Amino acid sequence: MEAFTKKKLYSELRTMKKELQDSLENNNCSPLVKPLIEEELKDVEKSMEKLENGSFGLCEISGELIPTDYLAIVPTIQSMEDVDEIIKYYCKPIYS
Repeated sequence: MEAFTKKKLYSELRTMKKELQDSLENNNCSPLVKPLIEEELKDVEKSMEKLENGSFGLCEISGELIPTDYLAIVPTIQSMEDVDEIIKYYCKPIYS
């Protein structure tokens, strides 16, 4: 992955982490949403670790490369199964 892209993704992940931590610290979320925020925070931290150790963008199940188009949209994707879920729910607009 290109260095500029890595820097941009890391910056985005750092921003996401800060926003999620702020939401948890300031109690800006309902008790029903809090576990989802905590889970997302763990995913963000895991993605940051992967960027640091060079395993970012590799499927955790098969080891194959995850398409960068999907990583740019959802940098916390962990497997090709996650990509399949996105594709399953993705709808193209009627008018483009």
